[in-house]
Amino acid sequence: RRDGGFSLLYAAGNIGSIAAPIACGLAAQWYGWHVGFALAGVGMFIGLLIFLSGHRHFQQTRGVNRPALRAVKFALPTWGWLVLMLCIAPVFFTLLLENNWSGYVLAIVCVFAAQLIARIMVKFPEHRRALWQIVLLMITGTLFWVLAQQGGSSISLFIDRFVNRHWLNMTVPTALFQSVNAIAVMAAGVVLAWLSSPKESARSVLRVWLKFAVGLVLMGGGFMLLALNAHQARLDGQASMGMMIAGLALMGFAELFIDPVAMAQITRLNLPGVTGVLTGIYMLATGAVANWLAGVVAQQTTESQISDTAVAAYGHFFSQMGEWTLSCVALIVAIVGLRWVCTRTTSALPQGD
Repeated sequence: RRDGGFSLLYAAGNIGSIAAPIACGLAAQWYGWHVGFALAGVGMFIGLLIFLSGHRHFQQTRGVNRPALRAVKFALPTWGWLVLMLCIAPVFFTLLLENNWSGYVLAIVCVFAAQLIARIMVKFPEHRRALWQIVLLMITGTLFWVLAQQGGSSISLFIDRFVNRHWLNMTVPTALFQSVNAIAVMAAGVVLAWLSSPKESARSVLRVWLKFAVGLVLMGGGFMLLALNAHQARLDGQASMGMMIAGLALMGFAELFIDPVAMAQITRLNLPGVTGVLTGIYMLATGAVANWLAGVVAQQTTESQISDTAVAAYGHFFSQMGEWTLSCVALIVAIVGLRWVCTRTTSALPQGD
């Protein structure tokens, strides 16, 4: 039930991901990108209002620790430091991006996160095996999101330059293709949540890794479809919009076998003061680290955009991503199969041996 619940939550969270690319993409095409960004800000404000209006449904939670907010530290109350940090943050990130320091800062944060995980393992030695599994899930999830984040960089550039986007006497904006992923997540997420059986052995390590393998297979299949579409663009001059949508839908479906499964495993530990930390580190790995690595990977295509063989470069890139993903799947399946054989062999031995 926990896995199904996270699948349903993940699907519902993509409602905004469906509407935003359509609304902002059309606004940007008709009125300019400044209107598109303004509309995105309006959407975020509406999201905040929805969150605040639903606060009454969570009265059982402790809420804000008001005395701690008023406590004075270093000549300022805690809330004053929060406001100051909020004002400094835009300046800090502007300097960070302009000077290409993001990789160094990210490395420092990752070292700090690794230290936190090490402390948790020392504090809870009886859960060390489960914690190592979560670390491996974080690494695999990061690899997955390096591939998935190509949707906002190399894949979007390919769509903009090489896909035939004419439909019903109009040109479909490139930004609208970002909603395909979310539509696939929402549709498939509801089905998966409905099909999830509360009686299944959700604690099985093998089951968790097989779900990750399915997610990676779908991601690899999506990239292979894109590679085939790029090959078609070389032959016909333009790539198929239908095949592009099919590839993006496969990638969206793949997400349901990664993040919900990993989050279910993290919350299943139920250790005091640890669940939130591990969730934050997972978001750091699959969000910030994966985004940074995705930008590095996407440079393989951006460096070739000015040449006549740009579409061939995209095809090679998509094919390479698919092959790497399927190779990881083969490795996971081999390890899971070996572990299953060892487990069955051990359980079959007589008790005295």
